[in-house]
Amino acid sequence: MKTKRNVFDKLNTLLFGKDLRITEGERYTEEREYDYTSYLPTDNYVQMQELPSENAYYITDFGAAANDKSVDNSKAINNCIETCSNNGGGYVIVSGGSYTSKTVKLRSNVTLFIEYGSSLIADESGEGFENKAFIFADGCESITITGGGTINGNGHLFGRKPLYGKNITEPDEVIDVIKMRRDYRAQLRFPHPSKYGRLVLLENCKNVSINNIILKDSAYWTLRTTKCENCIFENIVINNNRHVCNTDGIDLMQTSDVEIKHCFISCADDGIVLKNAVWEGCDGEMSGVHVSDCEVISCTNAFKIGTETTYPIKNVTVENCRFFMTDLYPGSVSGISIESVDGSEVSDITIRNIKMNRCTCPLFIRLGNRNRASQVNAQSASAIEFGKKSKGKGIEKNCFDMKGELHDIVIENIKANDIELPVIIAGFRQNGKTKRVSNVTLRNLDLRYRNAREIVDKRLFIPEYTKEYPECWRFRNLPAYALWARHVQGLKLDNFQCTPPPDTWKQEIILKDTQTA
Repeated sequence: MKTKRNVFDKLNTLLFGKDLRITEGERYTEEREYDYTSYLPTDNYVQMQELPSENAYYITDFGAAANDKSVDNSKAINNCIETCSNNGGGYVIVSGGSYTSKTVKLRSNVTLFIEYGSSLIADESGEGFENKAFIFADGCESITITGGGTINGNGHLFGRKPLYGKNITEPDEVIDVIKMRRDYRAQLRFPHPSKYGRLVLLENCKNVSINNIILKDSAYWTLRTTKCENCIFENIVINNNRHVCNTDGIDLMQTSDVEIKHCFISCADDGIVLKNAVWEGCDGEMSGVHVSDCEVISCTNAFKIGTETTYPIKNVTVENCRFFMTDLYPGSVSGISIESVDGSEVSDITIRNIKMNRCTCPLFIRLGNRNRASQVNAQSASAIEFGKKSKGKGIEKNCFDMKGELHDIVIENIKANDIELPVIIAGFRQNGKTKRVSNVTLRNLDLRYRNAREIVDKRLFIPEYTKEYPECWRFRNLPAYALWARHVQGLKLDNFQCTPPPDTWKQEIILKDTQTA
């Protein structure tokens, strides 16, 4: 395979920023080989749990019927939940099979207990779902989802047919980021208008526990919290179709004091992602997030802060996790991505003791000025996900412009195999003003490149990409193989090493407008 671009190839690179998106066609419902991960250690995370005997309310006593797709059980289930909550709280029991339903609404002091081997399954029509969610709660306190059973969103039923006829499992002989990005998008099931929304959506809730449960085949973001407090997510298996567009694993929006521990996540989009955006209803700081002992398979970013972020995100720790890709190509876009491009101050971030395999870029730290709040509101931001153009005015034109900050980040004890891009740290220069990422420490990083040649992608200059969607692939094949940094102040490298690709044309480290500590 060639390693240099001809004139025609170079002209095609001008179209690199134009995203491939399928916007026509009927629903595509086929399940393809490798849509779901072959590595699925469910028994390590979810166990059989004894049925509660006190304050127990069975949905079957309210008319729910198991194992019949033609029955919408949402009325029976919600009546059971309401009765339980009105009587002081207790357990709502899902037992004895699979129950098809539309939106299930949780209430305060209720534990939704789905028995091991039983499940709630989203109605296949996609119609009649409220709040764009399957499981929904707003303004609740002391709610729990547990039991060892499954919540199944039937997400693979609500996308369009991908451009490619089958999934890719074998890597290319030559690392070419432009082709890699297209191959990824050509395997995606972009949203059909019938897509109903998220699997679990919690808003304005306190004292939330989700544990010992399987969340399967989400149609959109799997578990999203907005303006919640004091949440524990533990012993959860998220097993999504890895080609259903926008199926993040866990999304935290302005949610503080959170523990995410011992979870397994396999999804098409970001695995665990922190956001805090005004157009998503956020209005204040987010802090106190701790992630530990998780395994994440993501086709995009295993752990990410950003992109939809206008208000501060602080005091975040991620440790003792494994980020990897099993049997698809490309691998994860990045293992760790820390971004502020819409005006947020992101600071006091510590990530340590992480093992990665087949994460294209092990670490991407990006400060930009996309300033999305000037372009979208809640309605137009949602429309963009379906390939439509934003209409109307943005929420805030100038409030978040040039306000972003990214500082005080410590990344240590990272071992990454089969990478295909260097660590990237980038601030930006726009309209004569430079804003720098500051105070970044990289300690004990052991990186190993995939044993493959790279396309020769020499350029006179690397664009700033200040207003573009922040993604490591945007920078293409960079001229460094270990570290490429630009507009950075206070960068500290301590025991940073990278095994290069064979016969490389690249330098090990390139620092542009970067001051080391």
